[in-house]
Amino acid sequence: MLYTIIFGLIALLLFVLIGYNIIEQYKQKAEAEKRITMSKQRAIITEVDELLLNATKIPFTKSLLLIMQNRIRNALLTMVNLFPSTPAIREHLTNTDSQIKQIRENYTTPDSNSFRTPEDNKEALALLQVTKKIRAVLRSEHAKGKISTDIFVAEAQQIEMMQLKINLENSIKRINESKAAQQFGSANQMINRVLKAIDSVPTKDNYLQNKEQQLKQYAEEIRSHLVKTSNEELQAIQKKESENKNDLDALFAERKKW
Repeated sequence: MLYTIIFGLIALLLFVLIGYNIIEQYKQKAEAEKRITMSKQRAIITEVDELLLNATKIPFTKSLLLIMQNRIRNALLTMVNLFPSTPAIREHLTNTDSQIKQIRENYTTPDSNSFRTPEDNKEALALLQVTKKIRAVLRSEHAKGKISTDIFVAEAQQIEMMQLKINLENSIKRINESKAAQQFGSANQMINRVLKAIDSVPTKDNYLQNKEQQLKQYAEEIRSHLVKTSNEELQAIQKKESENKNDLDALFAERKKW
């Protein structure tokens, strides 16, 4: 009887230990998943904050700005659900709600012509990276059902326009460099490619129209220069041939008898 009680207590103790270990493993797994989720949400917030820093360089529409702020808000809500007693997260959420309200009531989408020209190739490449990240955010929010298809399409078109303008400015700088180096063939090829890209845009704003005229003027200048150069080279060749002919005439002219 005593052995039965002892074995029973041992079995109960083992059961309790196993149960305790299972519960502890579950808690540890849940905490690890929380930390992973928190890390992902912080990364989302950091990425959006970095994108918003470029709002002065790339004209953000009101819709795009709200999409970005709501992406931050959704990340903060997830964090609050995981750690509801953290004051810093709740304060951040409150500030984000205030910014969203401010944007809805007071923000006006900048004119498309307010696009600021990249200062150099490095800045142009950096801005292109920004536009690619914005496109990725739009795809993610659309896939989650956070934004409608109409808004997604409209914002995607705006980003494509920004990418075109950035590439356009970068190309014009390279065209001017080629012209300065008298590499007119390369300059002319770039002009034709850029004009073809602009021509594919169904509705051109004043910015694109002005750039189109500028590039066409460049093309005409290069054509005139090449024609002038060809004429000058032809005249030089004709002059040289004439001089050679005179020399031959003088060489083989009939000799006077003494």
